[in-house]
Order: sequence, then structure tokens, then C-alpha cells
Amino acid sequence: MSRGNFNGTLGEGTRISVIVPVLNEAKILGACLEQFRGQENVEVLVVDGGSMDGTDQVVECRGFAQWVVSPQVGRAVQMNCGGAIATGDVLCFLHADTYLPEGGVQMMVDSLKDPTTVGGRFRLGLSESTPIFRLIAWMSTIRSRYLGITYGDQGIYVRRSVFEAVGGYPEQALFEDSEFCSAVSKLGRFVMLEERVCSSTRRWREWGVLRTVIRMWVLHILYACSVSDLRLSRWYRQVR
Repeated sequence: MSRGNFNGTLGEGTRISVIVPVLNEAKILGACLEQFRGQENVEVLVVDGGSMDGTDQVVECRGFAQWVVSPQVGRAVQMNCGGAIATGDVLCFLHADTYLPEGGVQMMVDSLKDPTTVGGRFRLGLSESTPIFRLIAWMSTIRSRYLGITYGDQGIYVRRSVFEAVGGYPEQALFEDSEFCSAVSKLGRFVMLEERVCSSTRRWREWGVLRTVIRMWVLHILYACSVSDLRLSRWYRQVR
């Protein structure tokens, strides 16, 4: 893949497609969707992997988000499904428990005014501000900025043309977000915005803070050592 200008400068009138992959997220999805109510040039697609808890009703009652049924479960498949039908110039992939900073949509557009910028992500912020969670968020920023390991809870966004150029997300069971960002960064500047998203701490609370941190690093080390994503996914209980 070569570096290059994929769509030139984006500016006023740029359309953003926000793609939210879900599986049984009725309890939290509504609040996520509300952050986009009334925003011009923003398309919201909720891509479901087989929810049985009324998640579809949460989307339908909002009236401004599009409900999309994925052909199969799996976050990568769901995000690719959304990306294939989205109409935006820019695609933003957002977890159902993550909130953009105020003005986050415009920040994405502004960052892409530079035609050499192919996409980006935000710094990670967490819903609890205790010392341990502030440390986790800081470590996440360091990991993403200097090691190039970016996870989906940072609000990843790319130009549509770049998404198509890399073939979307690799349809693997684990670390699809990190692999996607690695491929995107080979095509141009993949920036980190200074503002933070706010992502839920529920995964850490459910598994235990220290256990979660250790588990994720062990999984990534094993993945780097060529242990298959399918095998690793059996050890990783996804919380969407």
C-alpha cells in the first residue's frame, strides 16, 4: 500500500457516518445515540449482531438512527457491514458505551482538512476519574501514540476512501481494531486528537481492574507471538 492523497481537503458540508456495532446493548445504547441528536451532516448506523434484549426498539424509538442487521455476529463483520452501506465522506467507528467530546464531530472534520491525514483517533478518557483509571487512560494514550496499538474505545475515524483502500477491518476475532489502524497508518497521517472520548469502565469493573489490564497485555503479547486470534478469543469474553 502506498501513501497518498485519498480525497483531498474536507470541509463544510462533510458528511460523517457514525457506525456503532452492538450486541444486547439496550441498557446503554440510548444515551450513546442521544449525543448525535440534531447534528447536521451526521448519519448514525447501529449494526446489530443478533440482539435479543430489545436493542432494536431503542434505535427505532430515537427516530434518527438507522438499524442494520449484520449477516453474522462479530465486531469486525458488523463494522464492515456498516461501512459498506454508509453514505458519509468520513466513517467513525464508535462503541455503544463511548461518548465523543463536545464538538467531536467537527474535530474529526477539521483534522482531515489536511489532505495527507487519512484518519485518526481520540485520546482515551474513562467514565471514572479515580487514580487507577486515570493511569489506565494515560497508559492507553502512550500505547497508542508510541507503540501504534489502538483499540476501538478511542473513537477511530477514517476517510471513506481509506476504509475502502485497506479493505475494511480484517474479519478476525480479536485485535481487529489494532490491525485496521496499522493498515490505515501506512497510507498517510493517522492522527491522535488531544481531546478525550469518555468510555465506560464496565469491562474493568466486571473483570477486576488489575486482571483486565494484565489479561489484555498477555493477549496482545501472545497475538504478537502468532497465537491465533480464534484461540485467543476463547480466553477473552467480549463486553460490547
